[in-house]
Amino acid sequence: MATERVGPGTRPGGRWRACLVSAHGRFLPWLLGCGLGWAVATWAQPAFPGAVGAGAGARGGRGGDVYYVTNLADYVSSSDPRRFGTLRYGIASANGPRTIVFVVSGTITLSNDLRINKSYLTVAGQTAPGEGITLRRRSLIITDARDVVVRFLRVRPGDLDPSFEGDALSIVRATNVIVDHVSTSWSVDECLSVTHSTQVTVQNCWITESLNISQHDKGAHGYGSLLRYGDGILTFFGNLYAHHNNRNPRLGDRLRVEFVNNVIYNWGSRAGYSGDDATDLADNPQGFTNRLAYLGNHLIAGPSTRTPSTAFQGGTTNTWIFQQDNWIDADRDGRFDGVNTGWGMFGGRYTRLDSWPWPLTVTAQDPGSATLRVLTLGGASRARDAVDARILGTVRNQTGRLVDAVGDPSQTQDYEVRTVNGTDLVFVRGWPALAGAEAPVDSDLDGIPDFWELALGLNPRDSSDRNFIGPTGYTRLEEYLHWRAVPHAICPRNGTVEMDLTGVLGGWTGLQFEVQSGSNGTVRLEGNRAIFVAAPTAVGLADFRLWATDPATGWRLGPETVVVLISSTNAPNRPPAWEPVPPLELMAGQQWSWLLRASDPDLPAQSLRFSLLSAPMGMALEEETGWLRWHVPVSLGGTTQTVAVAVMDNGEPPLSATQTLTLIVRPIPEPQLQLARDPEGRLVLTVAGAPGPEYGLEESHDLQTWSPVLWTNPVAFPWGWELIPDPNSGPRFYRIRLRP
Repeated sequence: MATERVGPGTRPGGRWRACLVSAHGRFLPWLLGCGLGWAVATWAQPAFPGAVGAGAGARGGRGGDVYYVTNLADYVSSSDPRRFGTLRYGIASANGPRTIVFVVSGTITLSNDLRINKSYLTVAGQTAPGEGITLRRRSLIITDARDVVVRFLRVRPGDLDPSFEGDALSIVRATNVIVDHVSTSWSVDECLSVTHSTQVTVQNCWITESLNISQHDKGAHGYGSLLRYGDGILTFFGNLYAHHNNRNPRLGDRLRVEFVNNVIYNWGSRAGYSGDDATDLADNPQGFTNRLAYLGNHLIAGPSTRTPSTAFQGGTTNTWIFQQDNWIDADRDGRFDGVNTGWGMFGGRYTRLDSWPWPLTVTAQDPGSATLRVLTLGGASRARDAVDARILGTVRNQTGRLVDAVGDPSQTQDYEVRTVNGTDLVFVRGWPALAGAEAPVDSDLDGIPDFWELALGLNPRDSSDRNFIGPTGYTRLEEYLHWRAVPHAICPRNGTVEMDLTGVLGGWTGLQFEVQSGSNGTVRLEGNRAIFVAAPTAVGLADFRLWATDPATGWRLGPETVVVLISSTNAPNRPPAWEPVPPLELMAGQQWSWLLRASDPDLPAQSLRFSLLSAPMGMALEEETGWLRWHVPVSLGGTTQTVAVAVMDNGEPPLSATQTLTLIVRPIPEPQLQLARDPEGRLVLTVAGAPGPEYGLEESHDLQTWSPVLWTNPVAFPWGWELIPDPNSGPRFYRIRLRP
């Protein structure tokens, strides 16, 4: 323990040196701990404010050391010198309670499955700057551990590893676990499963787009969740299941499951079902297998749904079900108009329960309010990436489809159908680039930035104060982590701060807002913006209340508490960061659009406005949304165009960033004109071309003078125009041309 290491990367605010502080004041690599013993908080309290369900009491890393993830690398060998500062090493090197925080953002390509097999561990993904952390290529597995808290990560393995057949996230042989605000997708097996485990909560997660016809040895396997084995008590609360063929969820083996306020969209063959695997009395002394409380859920059939009226199918009478206030929307009419069909949405064999014989660990909301909360605040929502933004759009517009494979990020369409070995597969656009940002300065490396410690009266050069117990019963580090996890802002002392409430609620447009002042300041509403004014001389924590109503459905969200840190000084403004755009291909003559994406690293994020610096004639940019739109001139076919764009925040002073896009314009094929008779003997001029541009048909009697007959913009080809013979007109000639 006398060895000192210095790792690669950058420290928040300068060169990075990550370390552990031992009891003797010595510095050890990559960790920050307190060798004087772990602080003791009230263990009976929830893992964090808002934690509910069977796993709500998970202690996580409370009172332990702090490990900083400083790079996006991964490793295989335990002696690999690159292991320091990686997420994997933060787990592997834990010898007691630990909280893992991040000073980097981006995508970690896993060399093999990432196993959380250490107890009393918190992975605080909400601390990652920029657009957060995504894990890909392999699974995240919480196994043979207890008291684990995982928050605000994305796990999207995909099919990069041809030998991979696993879940995105699995919980196996674990106790006291809570997974919160995690987005999982692109698994080859289930997206998120819990087996041989008890006292587990999965809440506020998005469980979406398992790969259906992929590389699983059993064939098609696009499944949501497998909940199975043992006598576990599990809570699934406020999650989104979308675009799975089946298992939303699948139950088996003596479980007690609270499945409450979940949204299930666009299932395929079945939504949820139970498989009663232990039916003999020797293995099943209670006389039943599955105990399911199915409360306040909202099922919405989509384009891929084949059983639109069934929410859950029992296996045998060993499945005991208590259900109440569930909605099912089976008509696929593009509107949210689900109804409560009671036991009519349950099929198969099961035993009805008129009441739940065990204490419920969570309180159900009405399905409408719950749906609005799931879709606006669920998933890894602190910085929603392009994948989750697309998923939200499919649920809200009732579009999308089951997917089979992960395509390139530059894929121009959300979904592309390609034939592979004689099978048509749906490729979804792949992993987006995640914008980074500079992490705030943390002088004592205790996981709490200096600006927070100064505002709360802590010592930014005393690492032990992170484990002091605050008035809430949580440690000071936990209080900071909670602030990062909820809607929040930073306000300068004696100042104001504006918050874009549409952005706070996941980009759901059209909401009507209400705000109410709380502590240490006042708040008012201006359109979609909340203006918070700090109380004179106040420093520290403040808050206000927020409600939102969707006028199209009447669903109402709130009150949500927005927590404001009134700082002792004003944090410096930092420029916005672009999501990179690869070279794009488009067709001459067609309407083209592209959504520019940028993020602001400041806390709170500033409002952004987009502008065109240089662009081809006719291109337009929506400055508030970032949508580029262009009717591509036919004359530009076969050329390469460049577009320079800028994005500016509204900070003090305003800062901007620029980006140049490369557009490869493919020429439109020359239209072909033919004269033929249709089956009824009529003369028809047939045009072969491509949709997009306007086509002009012209007529001549002498091949010298041409007169326009019509201009048209066909949506499909070949396109035909009936030619009416005129015996008195003499010869007629026709030609087709494109409008420039």
